[in-house]
Amino acid sequence: MVVKTTYSIGIGLWKSLKNVVIVLGIPALVLLLDNWTQIIPEEWNVYALPVIGFLSYMVKNYVQVKNE
Repeated sequence: MVVKTTYSIGIGLWKSLKNVVIVLGIPALVLLLDNWTQIIPEEWNVYALPVIGFLSYMVKNYVQVKNE
């Protein structure tokens, strides 16, 4: 039995974009978080730390819910 499928440009673009984010975005994010104290001025660190913590917790929850 042969199943005929059609190619969806939208799904192809979404998968390609997701792949680029995973391959390039995650290492860039890790590098940014590793060097954030050198990139952000010292007087902003008090504000940057809660924002980075909040965003990382959101990403953790998103991944956890997505994998359930």
